[in-house]
Amino acid sequence: MSRPSTIVLALLIGLATAASEAAGQEPAAGTTSDGASGYVLFVGLESEDAVAIVDPASGEVVRKIPVGVSTEDIEGVHALTLAPDGRHYYLSIAHGWPYGSVWKMTTSDDKLVARTNVGLFPATSAITPDGMWLFVANYNLHGDPQTDTVSVVHAPTMTEVKQIPVCTKPHGLVASNDGSSVYVSCTRDNVLKRISLSTLSVVDSTSTLTEADRAEGKVCYPAGLALSKDDRRLYVACHRHAEIRVMPTDRLGTFTDAIPVGDGPYLIKVDPAGERLYVPNRNSQSFTVIDLASHNVIATKPSSATHPHTFTFGPDGTVFLSMESHAVVPGAIDVIDPATLETRR
Repeated sequence: MSRPSTIVLALLIGLATAASEAAGQEPAAGTTSDGASGYVLFVGLESEDAVAIVDPASGEVVRKIPVGVSTEDIEGVHALTLAPDGRHYYLSIAHGWPYGSVWKMTTSDDKLVARTNVGLFPATSAITPDGMWLFVANYNLHGDPQTDTVSVVHAPTMTEVKQIPVCTKPHGLVASNDGSSVYVSCTRDNVLKRISLSTLSVVDSTSTLTEADRAEGKVCYPAGLALSKDDRRLYVACHRHAEIRVMPTDRLGTFTDAIPVGDGPYLIKVDPAGERLYVPNRNSQSFTVIDLASHNVIATKPSSATHPHTFTFGPDGTVFLSMESHAVVPGAIDVIDPATLETRR
């Protein structure tokens, strides 16, 4: 499966795998496909104001779900986040006026449950393991430089309870596996913030720059974040530095490793087993896979299209890489064999 059927921007892929399957119950409608894979992909189509449901076995678009409010303007699906129980997913609409919004949708029948306004140009999002809190980075793409915010949304009621001031243009966002913290990185400030779930406030802050960066006038531009499964190590994608920096979460600001990757690492993801870090190299049309036990690079492979964006993982171990459309080149999804790291054709 290499190209979506329309020239769109494929942003974040959400896997609709129902928790009920693990419990031995009938899976909800919409969470499985008729193909051999037994599940479907939810793909945000930014330039169509829609979400595509894709069968990864056949590569076919099963259906499209229109979203957005305006009939005249492209509002832009910008992120998809699946609820831990698989029954709902959340999408951010980036170009709302004057603010963006977050929508809660059912995976069973494609219905809108509720929506709420958030901040300026909501980009990435992260949900806590209990499904209670959704955090949304308000990137403020078109606004003047200022202290931007992270919205805190109570997911069951879809109520924005707070906007936490963080820094300029927050983008990297990850919730800890133990449910205690959320980490956010800001691209323009080159800083990292830790938000406490107990207080819904910033409790720690540090720079993503090294002394060498400062001496040489370089920046990190921390576009993406990921956490080890035990929450002890934070991985920072330095988009302008072609490396992943490793920081202990109990010593924020201390770097213990720097792993060279391709040009422009972006929205990085740890696989469900916690064994590998997958890195989309946005500017070099490739992806890098890192062994998290040794921090050695396992391989760097080409992607089938430009602007690789992020990854998601199938319950059968299959890896999916989404790529943005660029100029006349449509968006794409690569299906990657985890054993060989080759793209399946």
